[in-house]
Amino acid sequence: MLAEPDRTAYDLNFRLFGFPVRVHPLFWLGAVLLGADYLRLGIEYLVMWVVVVFVSIVLHESGHAVAYRRFGSSARVVLWVFGGVTIGNPEVATRNQKVLVLLAGPFAGFLLCGVLYASHLATGWGSLTGGLFVASFYSALIFVNLYWGVLNLLPVFPLDGGQVCREVCRSRWGGRGVRIAYQVSIGVAVAVAAYGILCEIDRRSGGTGLLATLPWWFPRGSLFSALLFGLLAYQSYRLLRLSGGGYYYDAPGDRLPWER
Repeated sequence: MLAEPDRTAYDLNFRLFGFPVRVHPLFWLGAVLLGADYLRLGIEYLVMWVVVVFVSIVLHESGHAVAYRRFGSSARVVLWVFGGVTIGNPEVATRNQKVLVLLAGPFAGFLLCGVLYASHLATGWGSLTGGLFVASFYSALIFVNLYWGVLNLLPVFPLDGGQVCREVCRSRWGGRGVRIAYQVSIGVAVAVAAYGILCEIDRRSGGTGLLATLPWWFPRGSLFSALLFGLLAYQSYRLLRLSGGGYYYDAPGDRLPWER
């Protein structure tokens, strides 16, 4: 999922803050699929959702790109399917710099959330008094930049949090830290997928069980999230299998609990 897709005749190309940005046509399809529920309100709401996803992911990837530039690397941004990727050239030199580059993406979204929320508190522009369309626009921006940002920090590969986890595990356990990071990724992805299945089952039975007990601000799982994180769990399992060699234990008791 981190590989850059091939170029097509339908790519949208532009520059932002000096960085080349390429939008693969599958990005638009992914955004539409994610916001299909907005169609019940009207086509203009679906278009609004696509714009929100586009702006938010460009901002996220620009955060990575700016951090790359801060550490002496050029970068280019590619948006496709359900997200994007920022490619540095060359890669940053140190592990700490790489972690900061990874964190810069979601924190760019959090910064936008802070600005939006502060302006809403000051003026009330995002409330229903401004109209359903404006309120939907505000809530969509908050949802994508806050909730997707938090989701992206989960230690699941290849999300930013999963890559941060891999760097931290490498610094702590050396060569076998990569395997440990993939094991963590599998466990968390399976847990999130199971949560999505439970939420979907409860939703179809009336939403009087698990969903009724969750606070309003807590994200609800869905069949889509279950499928997505199930796929990520499988991908992490494959990466774990591929990383089977090249690690060691410093002492007989050095294995972690789930490795014994």
